[in-house]
Amino acid sequence: MAPHVVHGVSLSQPWCLPLLLLLLSQYSLTDAGFNLDTSMTLIKEGEKGSFFGFSVALHQQLTPEPHSWILVGAPRDRGLGLMRRQRTGALYRCPITGEEFDCERVDIDGDVNLDRESKDNQWLGVTVKSQGIGGKVVTCAHLYELRQRVGLPSETRDPIGRCYVLSEDLTERDDLDGGEWKFCEGRPQGHEQFGFCQQGLSAAFTPDNNFIMFGAPGTYNWKGEMRVQLLNQTLLDLGFYDDGPYEVADEKQLNAQLIPVPYHSYLGFSVDSANDITSRGELTFVAGAPRANHTGAVVLLRKDNVYRLVPQHILWGEELGSSFGYSVATADLNSDGWTDLIVGAPNYFDRKTEIGGAVYIFLNRFGNWEYAQPIRLNGTHDSMFGLTVNNVGDLDLDGYDDIAVGAPFDGDGKVFIYRGSSSGIDTKPAQILEGVNEGVKRFGYSISGGLDIDGNLYPDLAVGSLGDKMVLYRSRPVIHVTRDVSIEPQHYIDLEQHNCKGRDGVCWAVPLVSLVLLFEADTERRKLGLPHRVSFLGRSAQDVEYTHTDEVELKGQRHPACRSATFQLHENIRDKLRPIVSSTPTRSTFISCGDDNICQSNLKLTYQFGTRPVTSDLFTPLPKDDEEVSVFSLSDQRSVVLEVTVTNMPSEPLYPEKDGDDAHAAQLLVTLPDTLSYSGFRGQQVRHIVVCQANQNGSQAECELGNPLKRDSILKFYIILGTSAITIETTELTVNLLLATISEQPDLAPVTAVAKVVIELPLAVSGVARPHQLFFSGAVKGESAMETLDDVGSALEFEFTVTNTGPSLQTLGSAFLNIMWPHELSNGKWLLYPTAFHFKGHPETHCRPHTSLNPRKFSHSSPSEDHLPPLPPICLFSGSAVLKIQGRLWNSTFLEEFPSVSALELLVRANITVKSSIKHLVLRDAAAQIPVMIYPEVGLTDQYWIPWWWILIAILAGILVLSLMVCILWKCGFFRRVQYEDQVPQYHAVKIPHQDLPQFHESQKAGTGRVHLGLRPHSSPFF
Repeated sequence: MAPHVVHGVSLSQPWCLPLLLLLLSQYSLTDAGFNLDTSMTLIKEGEKGSFFGFSVALHQQLTPEPHSWILVGAPRDRGLGLMRRQRTGALYRCPITGEEFDCERVDIDGDVNLDRESKDNQWLGVTVKSQGIGGKVVTCAHLYELRQRVGLPSETRDPIGRCYVLSEDLTERDDLDGGEWKFCEGRPQGHEQFGFCQQGLSAAFTPDNNFIMFGAPGTYNWKGEMRVQLLNQTLLDLGFYDDGPYEVADEKQLNAQLIPVPYHSYLGFSVDSANDITSRGELTFVAGAPRANHTGAVVLLRKDNVYRLVPQHILWGEELGSSFGYSVATADLNSDGWTDLIVGAPNYFDRKTEIGGAVYIFLNRFGNWEYAQPIRLNGTHDSMFGLTVNNVGDLDLDGYDDIAVGAPFDGDGKVFIYRGSSSGIDTKPAQILEGVNEGVKRFGYSISGGLDIDGNLYPDLAVGSLGDKMVLYRSRPVIHVTRDVSIEPQHYIDLEQHNCKGRDGVCWAVPLVSLVLLFEADTERRKLGLPHRVSFLGRSAQDVEYTHTDEVELKGQRHPACRSATFQLHENIRDKLRPIVSSTPTRSTFISCGDDNICQSNLKLTYQFGTRPVTSDLFTPLPKDDEEVSVFSLSDQRSVVLEVTVTNMPSEPLYPEKDGDDAHAAQLLVTLPDTLSYSGFRGQQVRHIVVCQANQNGSQAECELGNPLKRDSILKFYIILGTSAITIETTELTVNLLLATISEQPDLAPVTAVAKVVIELPLAVSGVARPHQLFFSGAVKGESAMETLDDVGSALEFEFTVTNTGPSLQTLGSAFLNIMWPHELSNGKWLLYPTAFHFKGHPETHCRPHTSLNPRKFSHSSPSEDHLPPLPPICLFSGSAVLKIQGRLWNSTFLEEFPSVSALELLVRANITVKSSIKHLVLRDAAAQIPVMIYPEVGLTDQYWIPWWWILIAILAGILVLSLMVCILWKCGFFRRVQYEDQVPQYHAVKIPHQDLPQFHESQKAGTGRVHLGLRPHSSPFF
């Protein structure tokens, strides 16, 4: 053996203790086959031949008492009562017990009306879905038949299908519950329309539980249809009925041409939905069409505002007859904030490679589906791998969604569990569940997961079959931790004493070496005065939480001794960035941020003020002024809500590695002024992430935004603020908001949310005229000849009503009612003559007319018309009041100024003004105008008509003048035409005997006989 040399000391004897000893400390708790417990399964069994297990769903009710159920559909089960000889189907609820036959039938189907329906072979229970904890349940019978003309030769039976919605305790509690969910009833029948609708072959709830989805693959000659309908009772109670229903063919138009797949595609054979599929925060609906173009397709749809589901993208299958889209599921497999798609194609076949069924994993690349390249998982020959796919939640709590794939014809049936990961998905199954181990045939026909049934914080899994059985698998924790720890014991050894026999060196002969080990965790944090985050299990009573003491015996060289120490993390720890460092050289790190392991977040905050009813989730933003500043009205609002949106997105999408990492220990610090106080927060979708706590007087609040707030996260929540301390002197509301995180982000700065405060006076004025129309007639009468008010004209009364629905205005200022009375024309003639007014209202209200009442002192013909002395302009009031003003239409003015008009409209206007020292006092729309129609008496305008003989003379005179002008023009030659011969030169042909021509003689001499004809001008002015 070669000698060991340590620090110049030679150790060579068998019992010589080396100065450096190696201690291997191992922490391990392993589990073969992932973490679904196959040794303690629960099996439930139904009636033979009932297809008990065709569909399954995990469900938890909270009221009237908490209870966990496994809901199981048995679509071929026998009916009850009069239908006991028929196969109507049924829904069962199974408790979490070890008994196999203790499932109870849910009584939801009642009796049957054979004059209009048939429930035999309706397949009730073909689908069953649950909203989860405390949510509703839906189950369907897709072959429910609607009968018409029963007993006649023309009788028809249309399998339209129907669905039943139940409350959390599987009873009918509200108006949404019951079996009236059959949208194809009442529509045109026949296979080309809705006669073979088969609604409910698939059904699902949206993630926000506001909508329910139905697939109807037999609609429109088996093109198929998907319907989305509102299910939120709170919204319906508030009167929000205009959000749907939505259909691909448009719920109003019923236009099959809008469906983007051909006939016989079976659109709606499978349905699902999720946010963040095509864009951030937008809800997208997913519908499978397994026979589209003979390969199958999956259609991504969104809602529009006209009752239609609009296609956004279509994913097509790659092989004929593969049934691509037979099953669909959504999950965030790589935890990047974008939802991925899982599509089953159970009839995919490849003879060479013995593939029988496939599942396509479409990883979402920032919502871009144009060039999506899926990962294909393959099943064995004839296994129908992918007949069902399901998001089963995070089974191992590693932060990534996991999926389950059923292959019911792989032997006795199998279910494959695949883990999500940062790269997308681990293509090797993490666990395979086999029906043969449970004695179940056609195991894996249906799957339900994602819900913790046994309360150990791990989601469990229910698997159905075609063998009238179902199996519940419960998850258990999985831990894999291995650590090697090297220590150097501090023993005192005198290096000056060379006591080894037969050789140089220092030797220490001991029969047995025993070491005391002290494990101490979070040493660095405790040095900084921070609390520790772990507690050792199995420690002695003398040890504190963060220490563990153990003893180990060293038996010699190359005989390592091993000890294990297990520590447990405290709940809700905030500091996940700093590793847990023990006194031995051991570091346990929680997370990793990029290559540099530095988390650089990019938190951003936006806000807006608004209001929100106590019993509703509807947020209404406050109105804004011209400067885009929110305006809070103190008069009619007693609370205000601050909508806060926090994002953690990369600042440069093209370079996401720059920032936008997880924000650890993300917080929002809210500081409020004296006029506001913290009342609470709302945020249904982020309630499990955001937690807000306020100090004793409500002036500050601290909101936990998640630890961590992951990359690409968007949080929207509402801080409710009390306004009881706002006074009339308050002109502005300011809320200071500060984001904080232990990740690196140096640019975080306070944000001040500002809103203006106005006092809007709830004053209104209205009026009416009695009568609302008047007539004028008679003869013009001078003012000096008038003695009584009847000589003036028709009587008229205006009634003005002023209301104040708020408090008294005495502390705010003085309000004035101004009435614009049209008493005269611009030429000074009387138009509407005021005679008197009467007032009823608050005793402190005073009126002062600007003009005198009855200034000409005409006598009253009626004792009801009281004469009041002249007073000034306007009315000052502090409550509700009614003012009546009486007047007379000045008949002579209308006879003189408007004798020939057919109608006149006379307007009396009134408005309210406020005089106050408060600058932010606002008065809106406090004005009114009262019209009065004025007509002349019948026959009055006839006296101003033009006599008929005037018109006749004017016509004859016009004809005479026209004739005279025509005659003069004719005499002047205006109508004479110019002769053609006078303008164009004339030519005449002249015949000359050829023997007289000198050319003839020359031609004869030459032996030729040519004749030349010539033209000469005759009487031409041009020659």
